[in-house]
Amino acid sequence: MVVTAIHGLGSIGKSTLATALAHDREVQEKYCDGILWATLGQKPNLLSLLSGWIQALGDHSFKATSVEAASNQLRTLLYDKAALLVVDDAWNTSDAQAFNVGGTRCQVTITTREGAIADALGASKYSLDVMKSSEAMELLTKKLGRKLTDAETKNAKKLAKSLGYLPLALELAAAQVAGGTSWTVLLRDMQQEVARLKSLDCKSARDVNDEASLKKLSLRASLNLSVQQLSDETRSNFIWLGVLPEDVSITPKMTATLWDMDDERDAADELGYLHSKSLLLSGVPLPDKTPTYRLHDLFHDLACNLLTAPQNPKRKGNLAGLGITLPQAHATFLENYRKLTSNNLWHTLPDDGYIHQRLVWHLEKAEKIEEIHKLFAEESENGGNGWYEACDRLGQTANFVTGLARAWELAEDDKQVKTNRSQVIGLQCRYALITASLNSLAANLPVELLIALLHKKVWTPEQALGNALQSSNPKQKAHLLTGLANHLPATLKKLALSEALAAAREIQSDYYRAYALSSLADKLPSELLPEALAAAREIQDDYYRAYALSSLAEKISQMQKPQLFDLWRENFHILSRRTRPNLLSDIEALTPVIFALGGAEAIKDTACAIQYVSRWWK
Repeated sequence: MVVTAIHGLGSIGKSTLATALAHDREVQEKYCDGILWATLGQKPNLLSLLSGWIQALGDHSFKATSVEAASNQLRTLLYDKAALLVVDDAWNTSDAQAFNVGGTRCQVTITTREGAIADALGASKYSLDVMKSSEAMELLTKKLGRKLTDAETKNAKKLAKSLGYLPLALELAAAQVAGGTSWTVLLRDMQQEVARLKSLDCKSARDVNDEASLKKLSLRASLNLSVQQLSDETRSNFIWLGVLPEDVSITPKMTATLWDMDDERDAADELGYLHSKSLLLSGVPLPDKTPTYRLHDLFHDLACNLLTAPQNPKRKGNLAGLGITLPQAHATFLENYRKLTSNNLWHTLPDDGYIHQRLVWHLEKAEKIEEIHKLFAEESENGGNGWYEACDRLGQTANFVTGLARAWELAEDDKQVKTNRSQVIGLQCRYALITASLNSLAANLPVELLIALLHKKVWTPEQALGNALQSSNPKQKAHLLTGLANHLPATLKKLALSEALAAAREIQSDYYRAYALSSLADKLPSELLPEALAAAREIQDDYYRAYALSSLAEKISQMQKPQLFDLWRENFHILSRRTRPNLLSDIEALTPVIFALGGAEAIKDTACAIQYVSRWWK
């Protein structure tokens, strides 16, 4: 599969370029099965993002319990599809690798600031440079919606140059001009703000001269000036967006709760205004066409910092903040949500497309660890696990699994272990049982049931294969995949057998590995035969190694003659370690190999050898 990477500075337009590609008609025609998009950021919820792709491909019954299981299911769903997979804002290689799941007709496009990620993935790299002066002027004109006068053009060019031709900074500047600020005043304010940041606010920036740092500084100056122009109420609302995680989709419904507004329409109007000022980026509209928004990570950093900044800054020019701690900010946000629950039970929260994905994260940030443990102990009216049922109802079991894993980690925190060991042990047992129950739901299905669900069309072939791939036990996985293979279409059968063979190689027991290879033998395509033979040779026990090799005997005859003879010579010594009845059955199975190597004469000589030796040992 082809992997490409768009590489460049922050705010240079990597995501915008990827978006333009995704909307290009020719690209959409080539990748006719769809375009999948995931924005990662520095701390992505991989399981949730992968599960979102699975559901986008139409599989709503799959319940992923691990990133590996979700990646495997996507590999199954995309095996014969032509799809473009966009992995936006990747910060490390392992995160990006989890989305490298397409078949040969797919392509992965990554946007990243880290060139090393592209190199590690073997991607072809496109380095995105800053705009030219003419392109910057075109952007300013388009943003303003009118042509510039000759007098304006001169100052606009100076401003564009001072902003390093960064598109995001140019949009902020254009929004201020559209609001009534003159080019001359804006240029003067920009120069003063950059100087202030270098001399007062950023000691480390005083001697900054490299191009990347200067561009970032000019963007920050432009952003500060834009925020200063906001009214007190709107500036406060912008700052509260800093309580959200990076790269989250911002909707009117969730911001109405964040800003404690009674009417969702008021929140929509405020978001629209911030977007008009270029302080918010456009997101993917909801199914009902409601606009959504994103906060650029540099803007998110500013909003987050202003949450804790003093309301009355000591230094002239510094932006006023809210003067609260981050735990207080998260606790306030959670209290707004608690008002929406029944009897203060979190699993009764109405769905707003956000909070079920992020509740555990906000509780941890609010330092309400005990509340997290209570969340996973809540019971629904029918006596089930309330939070699991709420997530499952929304098709978000991945978020339940991610939150559960974090709760378990928090329970084992060194501080907690030292102070209350008995409670920790109790929580460990509870979380282990929940996890084991999820694994049972996800993977411990008998092969007969998988086949029945497939034949009755309750599950698609992709769903059946995906559930078999979820098994964490190599022996069980090999058994499920082998049994299922003949009931799958040709495009998926090969994948199932390849995964079954890989699982067989992971089996530690010589007996069960030999048994798994024997079960696979008559189903394997010729291209998988070398791997199967390698797996058989790795068996330590002579008897079971010989058993596995003899099971592959008929397939061996399909190999090229020179390769076949070398294999015969190497492995017939191993087969001699079997008992005579077993070896006689091996020779019967090897008849096609004998004929392929020596023709009818070899068969005749073999028959004579059997007669002679059998007579000797009567």
